[in-house]
Amino acid sequence: MWSSVFFPGILLLISTAASDSICTVTLSSPEQLDGCSFSPLIAMADQSGWTLSKPNCGQTVTADLFEVPPILFFDFAEPEKLYTLVFVDLDGASSSTSSGQSEDKMFLHWIVVNVPEAALMQGMTSSDGDIVMDYLPPSAASYEHRFGFYLYEQAFGTCYPPMPNSREDFSLTAWIQSIYPEGTLCGPVGAIGFNL
Repeated sequence: MWSSVFFPGILLLISTAASDSICTVTLSSPEQLDGCSFSPLIAMADQSGWTLSKPNCGQTVTADLFEVPPILFFDFAEPEKLYTLVFVDLDGASSSTSSGQSEDKMFLHWIVVNVPEAALMQGMTSSDGDIVMDYLPPSAASYEHRFGFYLYEQAFGTCYPPMPNSREDFSLTAWIQSIYPEGTLCGPVGAIGFNL
């Protein structure tokens, strides 16, 4: 049996049975999502072969590196598990300012669900998994923005969540809560970030 508690940006899943072992925390607010603080994803630019990994995580890059979806690798994917990938601009909500993000809003660039472990181990391409929101390449803004690819484990296997209403002012927390409990996401279990 599961009970849940929602805090701004955090979904706590608490198992009432000792034998159940599913994640206990899901982080989703911009303040919590430092792309360099989780197990590293590796993002390889499909056209150039340039690689974003732990040593250069958070580096400022040019938009042309991500004109097309990168190939993503995650060495810690567990067999038989499915994953959800979310790519966001943490500072890109229409209500944000150069001094920071307001509330729990960000700009959504991509969501893919039902990504199998094998795809992440061999290099996830844009054809792996089920696309919830099509890939939109990042673009430069008037001030530097933080971007991140975040990988969540799907607690209960295959899920088909709804497409968010908008890319602008996207709330990852609200979207995750909207698919709970059937689409419960744990994590992020992996991430990688850059600035643009």
